[in-house]
Amino acid sequence: MIRDYACRPEMSEQGITGLIREYDLPVPEIYKKREQMIKAAVLEREKRKKPFCTLPFDHTLEAENMGGNIRYGNEKAGPRAAAPVCSSLEELSFLSRMDPESGRMAETLAACRMLREQGEEVVFQMSGPYTIWNTLIELKQVFKAARKTPEQVEALFQKLEEDLLGLLLEVKKNGVRMVSYADSAGGLSILGPRMLEWTTDVFTAPFLRKAEHILGQEMVMILCPKTACALEDTGSAVREEIALPEEMTYQKACIYAAGKARFPDQMCINGGGSVLKNKTLQVIRLCRNEIEE
Repeated sequence: MIRDYACRPEMSEQGITGLIREYDLPVPEIYKKREQMIKAAVLEREKRKKPFCTLPFDHTLEAENMGGNIRYGNEKAGPRAAAPVCSSLEELSFLSRMDPESGRMAETLAACRMLREQGEEVVFQMSGPYTIWNTLIELKQVFKAARKTPEQVEALFQKLEEDLLGLLLEVKKNGVRMVSYADSAGGLSILGPRMLEWTTDVFTAPFLRKAEHILGQEMVMILCPKTACALEDTGSAVREEIALPEEMTYQKACIYAAGKARFPDQMCINGGGSVLKNKTLQVIRLCRNEIEE
């Protein structure tokens, strides 16, 4: 049985909308222009008392880069999907590949690089497949195909895996040491246990094993605990602990973990201001798959 992880209200990222209201930040410039991104990211770090800046501010970056329609919102709501651009999985398969050198994605990566050059730690937020597809197509079509023609969805997984690994490599090239990975539209309550297990076996675990090679000794990928539970409960990973030199917040512990572990997963990074008083950090270690090695 796959466990779920209960997201609590205090773990929800307040996002940038409160700061837009308080400081009259320009929309959509703070989502599209590197200079405005940098100012807003530093301001958000200071206001939230975090040890790192977080970019992008939303979870539509990958889908937009592939051709999705995005509404940038206002001081009340951040960027979100407009009308789907695909009406079938065939159309979804013909969408453009991710291009990290174009549009808002290029600006976001440039902002990450410039923040690192200023001495800031940066967490790059990466989304999983269902969150990305949710902006591009009605997810019920993906769910239906997963039941009737799973090979069709597997082909889409493979294409997206290649794109996300390419994006991760570009994130690394721009000096970022920390990536967070979550798939809010692909949780247990949405997919159900059978489809979540299938997704973990077919996409999540293989993707993370390949991502691990890119992360190397320099980077960490902070996993959403929902993803970590699915990995552990399907036998794709085991939980371990690393010792911390002192009591510190989860967010600071994730920075400390770079070079010592690949996949911190103890709690939601958005609620990671909690102090780890036992001076240990829980991490996931992926089980090897000889076929993929």
